[in-house]
Amino acid sequence: MKELTKAEEQIMRVIWKEGPVFIKDIIDQLPEPKPAYNTVGTFLKILEDKGFVARKKYGGAFQYHPLVAKSKYTSFLMKGFVSKYFEGSVENMFSHFIKNKELDLKTFEELSKKYKDEEP
Repeated sequence: MKELTKAEEQIMRVIWKEGPVFIKDIIDQLPEPKPAYNTVGTFLKILEDKGFVARKKYGGAFQYHPLVAKSKYTSFLMKGFVSKYFEGSVENMFSHFIKNKELDLKTFEELSKKYKDEEP
């Protein structure tokens, strides 16, 4: 899997949220200034080449749907982040957040209990 550019990720966020969509639906969900129809089409072709989306033709238009789940991409990004900034150690990452008071130990313990038995 490859990391998405900011623009590609913005488009994927719409697709993950809305489900199968046409280009005009994507454009409607993007912030101002709205990109051109052809620009979004180009990014969708790139996303298709990267294996993130597939398309189905309806008349003269294509509808796009995700091939990669948002949770799978998030896991991929987080593993890269932990590897790049915390020597591959999740413990180092949490230690950093606790030391910098971005996460208190009580909250960490509550989250640990809450998600202990859940499957990824």
